[in-house]
Amino acid sequence: MPVYQSLIDEIVSDALDMLRLSAQERIDVFKKLREIEAELVDKLSDFNTSTEDKARITRFLDKMNNIIDAGYNEVEEQLDLSGISTVAAQSSISALEISLGLEGLKLPTSDYFKSVASDVLIQGAPSADWWRGQKLDLQNKFAQQLRLGMNAGETNQQIISRIIGRNGVPGVMETARRNAAALVQTSVQTVANDARRATFDANSDVIKGIRQVSTLDGHTTLTCVAYSGAEWNNEREPINGTTLKYGNGTPRHWNCRSVEVPITKTFREMGIDIDEAPESTRASVDGQIAAKTTFDDFLRRKGVAYQNEVLGEGRANLWRDGKITLRDLVTGDGNPLTLDQLRAKVAKRKRK
Repeated sequence: MPVYQSLIDEIVSDALDMLRLSAQERIDVFKKLREIEAELVDKLSDFNTSTEDKARITRFLDKMNNIIDAGYNEVEEQLDLSGISTVAAQSSISALEISLGLEGLKLPTSDYFKSVASDVLIQGAPSADWWRGQKLDLQNKFAQQLRLGMNAGETNQQIISRIIGRNGVPGVMETARRNAAALVQTSVQTVANDARRATFDANSDVIKGIRQVSTLDGHTTLTCVAYSGAEWNNEREPINGTTLKYGNGTPRHWNCRSVEVPITKTFREMGIDIDEAPESTRASVDGQIAAKTTFDDFLRRKGVAYQNEVLGEGRANLWRDGKITLRDLVTGDGNPLTLDQLRAKVAKRKRK
């Protein structure tokens, strides 16, 4: 049941790039949220918080809701889920071709990529529903804090502090940023993992199943620890001693970093009557992948240059010196990567 280390390394490398991409996407989203915050604060600074005119308060809140609504629409539009899906699928094809020495592998259909934004569910709901929920949450919390501050006779600046936070006490915008960060990362991971699965399914003549690699950063949830190394066939039925149901696959929870890798067919399963080449003669075969493979293991195998590329040289040096853990690095987002940079990286890898 071949699951080769070289193929795992290529897929895990792609997963790391997706984490870097989600880091850049979060930076872009935070920028837009800061713009929303600045506009809310500007309008709130000029509002007469001592007024008791309910109609005036309602009109003011309507204006604030419009600012939040327009801002979140831009946030949602700038997250290119279809583009992320396409790059993830192309990366998977490249990984398979490089590791297995194959050509002519198939991408999912064009209809698949067109429907990604609407059809791929993020933790059980369309992406648009999550963004709508976060927008409404901010609108409601802004209105609540405004009314609480006005009822308490607070100054404009005191009410603004309820929105932006002060003296270590987070405001409603901090909650908005935290929720948006989780949604961005989980959206990127969901779309990327779904695209990989669709690519594996499109090449079922070569691939006969998938395995979950969970402990990528060595600090996984109990759920993903339980799923580490679990395997399923192309119909998502448990195989090889796995008893856990597949469910919806990865990501299995918010901010999940687990990834699924393909189980390739043997030569005879592909209709070629020869034995599998021994590791000493087949370059693509590095042996069976350990169920407990971690980001730490992977990065140490890849060497200094790759570590610097992924983590950023400064953070990589601290990690190599034992001054910070890989968990600190992953939380700190490593070295962000834009979608255009990722496209260029995939194209360059395919030309080699």
